[in-house]
Amino acid sequence: MTVQLPARLSPVATSVPLVDVRKVHSTQSLLAFFALAFAWTWTGGLLGAALKSDWPIAATALSMLSGFGPSLAAVAVVSYTTGRTGLRRWLTRCLQWRVGWRRLLLAFAFPAVFMGPAAAAHVALGGTLPPSPAADHVWLAVLNVLLIFLVGGPLGEEFGWRGYALPALQARWGWRVASVVLGVIWAVWHLPLFYSAGNLQSQWPFGWFALSVIASSVLFAWLFNRTQGSVVPVLVLHTTVNAWLMIIPITVLPDSSNLRLTQFVVGILVLTAVVTLLLGERSHIKVERLL
Repeated sequence: MTVQLPARLSPVATSVPLVDVRKVHSTQSLLAFFALAFAWTWTGGLLGAALKSDWPIAATALSMLSGFGPSLAAVAVVSYTTGRTGLRRWLTRCLQWRVGWRRLLLAFAFPAVFMGPAAAAHVALGGTLPPSPAADHVWLAVLNVLLIFLVGGPLGEEFGWRGYALPALQARWGWRVASVVLGVIWAVWHLPLFYSAGNLQSQWPFGWFALSVIASSVLFAWLFNRTQGSVVPVLVLHTTVNAWLMIIPITVLPDSSNLRLTQFVVGILVLTAVVTLLLGERSHIKVERLL
């Protein structure tokens, strides 16, 4: 008599369930992300501007919160489409911090690389520089770096623009086209700031500002892809771009007397971005690796 042995039991699955990346980066999800990011930021920004004269504290709080539109929108879309598993995977990838000290150093120092020569060229042609805000206020400048990181743009934007939108766009068009398209969207997203007195953007001609943002988007995308989808280096770069303004005063003055200096800065940025687009060999990272 033949004894039939019981079937071998299947091992219990211990791996984390896979996430459907197509759903996360679908056209509907991407449009929902942009709609949420713009709605949050523009509503908060415009309300803050309207309340500025009567309720300045509330207006300041609204303005700060409005800057978190892109990151909050990314969290909402990823969480809705993938649940806790996908959100955890996405945040883990975004927060990879072992990306190499050279890239972090590049992110920290790069703003000085294009601001410094622009300032030198401006002075060489007879221009003058306003006093550096960091002069005799070193500790204030250090504190400003922390404030910029928390409420000055990087934390509220980069998880959305680079962490979510860039991979979704470059899966369709490649990193070159995606970085330029995202730069245009990023520039338009800033529009409410141009209608609120007291903001740095309100003193910029929008065309020059848009060029600087589009060029920055290309450079941010290159850094993001070189670090396998980590948001940490672009957080550093975004923070230091704004923080270096306290050391090298290149922002447009209310009377536009130093507009040439700003034009030099934007020109160097655009030239660097064009070279990066033409010579950058690394293609975008696989979307499957981003969740």
